[in-house]
Amino acid sequence: MRRACGPGFLFFVIERMRSLNLSSSSRGSNELPHRLPAIPAWLLLVLVLAWLLPGLIGHEPWKPDEAYTFGLIEHIAKTGDWVVPTLAGEPFMEKPPIFFISAAWVLQAFGGVFSPPDAARLTAGCWMLLAMLGTALSARRIFGQGAGRWAVLLLLGCLGLPLRAHQMLTDLALLAGIAWGICGLTWAPVRPLAGGLMLGLGGAVAFLAKGLLGPGCLGLTAVLLPVFLPSFRTGRYALAFVLAFVVGAPLPALWMNQLYVRDPALFQLWFSTNNFGRFNGTAHLGPEATRFFYLKTLPWYAFPAWPLAAWGLWRAWRGQIQVSLTAIAPALLFFVINSLVLVLAADARELYAMPLLAPLALTALTGLVMHREGSRRWAGVSVLVMVLAVILLACALISGYALATGTPHAVEALLTRKTFAGWTPAWSPGHWLACAVIVILVLLLWPRVPRNTPAGFAWRWVLLITLTWGAIATLWLPALDFGMRYREVFVALKPALDKPVAENECIASVWLGEPQRALLDYYDGVRTRRLETMPDAWSCHWLLVQSRRGQMPALVNGVQPVAVSNRPGDDTERYMLYHLAQDVRTLWPASEPLPGKAPAK
Repeated sequence: MRRACGPGFLFFVIERMRSLNLSSSSRGSNELPHRLPAIPAWLLLVLVLAWLLPGLIGHEPWKPDEAYTFGLIEHIAKTGDWVVPTLAGEPFMEKPPIFFISAAWVLQAFGGVFSPPDAARLTAGCWMLLAMLGTALSARRIFGQGAGRWAVLLLLGCLGLPLRAHQMLTDLALLAGIAWGICGLTWAPVRPLAGGLMLGLGGAVAFLAKGLLGPGCLGLTAVLLPVFLPSFRTGRYALAFVLAFVVGAPLPALWMNQLYVRDPALFQLWFSTNNFGRFNGTAHLGPEATRFFYLKTLPWYAFPAWPLAAWGLWRAWRGQIQVSLTAIAPALLFFVINSLVLVLAADARELYAMPLLAPLALTALTGLVMHREGSRRWAGVSVLVMVLAVILLACALISGYALATGTPHAVEALLTRKTFAGWTPAWSPGHWLACAVIVILVLLLWPRVPRNTPAGFAWRWVLLITLTWGAIATLWLPALDFGMRYREVFVALKPALDKPVAENECIASVWLGEPQRALLDYYDGVRTRRLETMPDAWSCHWLLVQSRRGQMPALVNGVQPVAVSNRPGDDTERYMLYHLAQDVRTLWPASEPLPGKAPAK
């Protein structure tokens, strides 16, 4: 099924694009008539900050991605070693280091003002701003002045983005790199120097964020554009292509060279296993893709960008609007190529679809441009969004009050059944004040754009997302942090771990995950010797076990743990520290297989 969606499907899509009512002029689309409400720059900045700031600070590293990412950032901040990403003393070669390096710089700059995790998390906001800027410049080229601000709003309105945009994730750097790479391709036919510079830097950032996938899709897009569109078969585009390679190659080449010089085996591990191995499934690192995963994920993850994009392209096909094919083709073609790569990959997560949001936001602008007055249909849609906003705000306020005070008891009991089990209601005036500011801002901005247009719907949808996320990231933040962090787990273990540390005894571990190793190092200053990877771990008399769903190694049968800890509300994952009479090698049963990877979550 996946193989059927290969190059043949790609050629079909490109030929179908040619049948749309899209102008092939390379002069840009500034001359094409369109009608988008004007948004002042200061107003857009206020809305972006209201969307971006809540949730960036005020909580510990959350499981699973933030926890291990913070461990990698902290290593670079302490050691200055930018070549080999290192987690709790062990090389971690799944991703190149650009996000970790940038976050380490921010951590060093603002670590005295904010807590280390909060300071590092500010980097997520910086990369998101860069992604917005790249998307805006692409939209300006496609639709003319003022369209960039609407492209930013469409990007912020995607349902899957708010939570991920406020976490320490390398995918945010990838999103920024892709946005700037598409921007470079969009501008290359008319401004080859600027286009080549943006394409090269975007490709370099994408490479140093997550490896070959991002720049590979950008490169394939750049190569195929001249095949299908005569407007890209020019000396200007060729100049931009060459300049992009000259600008984009040095930084990735520098890192790869330094990594190879440091350790050829680590270079091979990164290059083969963590690029091609993750794609074809031989690495067994990520969650295995299920059938139609992205077909089931994108409808909610990219809403409302994808229906607006589909509607806009249908309008172009019907001749109701006209858009420059030269300008919009890079976004369309990249979306098709990246989608095919994701479908064919052996691993799948909703997180991997993040690079698709930038080209989707650009294409969705075709659904906003108007050549005539609005209709009652869009006014009705805007009213539905308003009703939804009222309902969600009421739910957020009631549940936030329940988490803060413990009443009403029925709501409080429902909320704390699993995720917030053990949560002690606590009133936080600062969070309520921040929520009130966001609510007032949304109320003031709500009527700013006429409601009887698709732009009016998009405007109110973004305000709805800002309101919902703002309420969650303020009223719910203390309780969410309580349910998603590991502080209580490792603070509780620290007194028991202090004894072997004080006596300079080694501590072995089995099935201890990457997030847990990073935060054990952060909270307790302890690095265990893993039985899975370190031969000297077998001589230890102390053993830390991360047990999932009661699974335990046979050597601890009948042995009482010195300490037991688990995350509040999590009855499937436990951490047990054992003091053994003999070393692990002596006690490990011959019939039991050697420990491999931790049991699946």
